[in-house]
Amino acid sequence: MLSLLVAAGAVVGAGALRLRADRTTQAASTSAKAANPAGSNGCLQEPCRVLGHATIAGTVIELMADAGSRSGRLSIGGTANSGWVIPATVTDNGVVLNDDSLQCVAGGTSACLIRGVAPDNRMFGQTVVGRSDSWASGQTYVSNAGYLALANVDIDTSPEVLAAQHVCADGCATGPIRVQVFELDGSLVRCTRPYATLERLPGYPVVKLSQADLTPCKP
Repeated sequence: MLSLLVAAGAVVGAGALRLRADRTTQAASTSAKAANPAGSNGCLQEPCRVLGHATIAGTVIELMADAGSRSGRLSIGGTANSGWVIPATVTDNGVVLNDDSLQCVAGGTSACLIRGVAPDNRMFGQTVVGRSDSWASGQTYVSNAGYLALANVDIDTSPEVLAAQHVCADGCATGPIRVQVFELDGSLVRCTRPYATLERLPGYPVVKLSQADLTPCKP
């Protein structure tokens, strides 16, 4: 009889622990939703304004900035109960957001690029990647030659990141320019040959590359 009572007590105790765990999980989930309020623009200083917007597969995307455009958020599909608000981390490098800071491209994996020029004249870009109805901040990219953008180098695939760089070993700010092509996971795929100036890049000011324009990257 005593062993039966002990066993029963153990079962009840385990059930109570599972119940408390379930309640803890629910509380954590509710807290996470509260920390990322749907539809909130996340501005730090009023008045806020929309610097750019795009629509991908019916989802509305807006880049919101505060009064000084030194901080901002990407609001994606924001409604009363759903959506994502993702901080623009490029401003940590001194980037001031402007009307040209947002670019979005649809694909197998869709992506947006938040970009701008830092005080040292380098261009920084932050990808925000959408997969299976879920969006998250991605990689940060840098260009020292003044061009950073998303483009579909391969037809019917996810977009790549194009980053123009001066061809030199010491981070120079002049000289020939080539474009590095990155996957959305940050991996370097290929590069173009060097061009004399930024304006000589194929299709500039909206650079358009094909596989024929790319070669293995050289140091």
